[in-house]
Amino acid sequence: MPPRKSSQKSGKPPTPLPPPAPFGGKGHQVQVFYLAARSQNPNAPTKDALWFATYPIIPRVGDCLFREGVYYQVERVFLYENLTASWCADIEVSFYSRR
Repeated sequence: MPPRKSSQKSGKPPTPLPPPAPFGGKGHQVQVFYLAARSQNPNAPTKDALWFATYPIIPRVGDCLFREGVYYQVERVFLYENLTASWCADIEVSFYSRR
């Protein structure tokens, strides 16, 4: 009997594809949102805020973020499985006064 031919052309197993890189390939793209109605501090921003940012690591609960002259503290983090080039976490922040 003649030897069976492999269904693959090269005879080598296929190399697996690497996991998709985070958005931009330089960090983790996250969506950050601030809800003004939840703040009791009179110095807190009065408008809701929503922005996208790229960080080398996803911020954790308790971390502080600085944006446009205001410090925000991470209250909640919602992680997503990153199958496409989009954000991989929603981050809810509150106003952080340094006092």
